[in-house]
Amino acid sequence: MRRKYPDAERPFRCPWVPVVPVLGILSCLMLMFSLPADNWLRLFVWLLIGLVIYFFYGRNHSVMANYTGYEISKHGISPGGQLARDVDPPVKPR
Repeated sequence: MRRKYPDAERPFRCPWVPVVPVLGILSCLMLMFSLPADNWLRLFVWLLIGLVIYFFYGRNHSVMANYTGYEISKHGISPGGQLARDVDPPVKPR
């Protein structure tokens, strides 16, 4: 925003810019690494479960996949330049 709108009003400025952000990062890291290993294990297990759900749901409900299938069925070629015989059968958009 500083580059695009250099004259924009900035009602808040962080004091002591190099010191405050670094101290904030260090204090967060200290709190994170003081957690027991069980919490880190739970974090990564739930993260993995969430990513699996996210990607499987996204694969079946992707707007872009439906649009690409529609374009292939309409023009015989995908927006990326693949011929229709090189891709899966098209899916109509919802």
